[in-house]
Amino acid sequence: MARYTVAFLMLLSGAIAATGSTASDVENGVCRPITLIFARGTTEPGNMGTVVGPPLADGMIQAFGANNVAVQGVNYPADIAGAISGATDPQGATGSKNMAMFSQKVATACPSSKVVLSGYSQGAEQVRGALMNLGAQNNVAAAVTFGDPLQSTQFVNIAKANTKVYCNQGDPVCMEMFVITAAHLAYGTNGDIMSAVNFIQSVINNSSTTST
Repeated sequence: MARYTVAFLMLLSGAIAATGSTASDVENGVCRPITLIFARGTTEPGNMGTVVGPPLADGMIQAFGANNVAVQGVNYPADIAGAISGATDPQGATGSKNMAMFSQKVATACPSSKVVLSGYSQGAEQVRGALMNLGAQNNVAAAVTFGDPLQSTQFVNIAKANTKVYCNQGDPVCMEMFVITAAHLAYGTNGDIMSAVNFIQSVINNSSTTST
């Protein structure tokens, strides 16, 4: 079992904007060719957070067009206790169950939509747990995580080529220590968002080519 050092410093209270971002397209019945389902990091506001979620969504909208991307944030506590329990049992986490539920809702209401699961920090645990809960027959085209506490483990129920993990050098969270440093807060501004959008484009384009 991994060893975890908890030193959150109530991390984001002074490091990010006070107001959060919320996106609820799936809840509101929006159907588009691509659906981003995102899980925010610990203590982040809204259901998308501020560090990675909004810039990733904006990047995808710029890349694919506003009429082609639906965005849904995952509703879950995103508290400190959940960060620890989610690392040891991602499948049982509330966020992972809700993320899987949103993915299944898209599969039913918008069967041709390509789903992208993504998460930051504790949210990365929810991505891994959601894939466990969905099983092998799922509608997930790509999975992308940032500052992932479980970066050393394999994703399940998705092809490895369709997954991407971004972990900054010197980010303790990626080394199974929940210590928040500047490296952990830099994913939204260090170029990883653009790289992730390019990766998602490549996966979706390849998927579209394969399916035609």
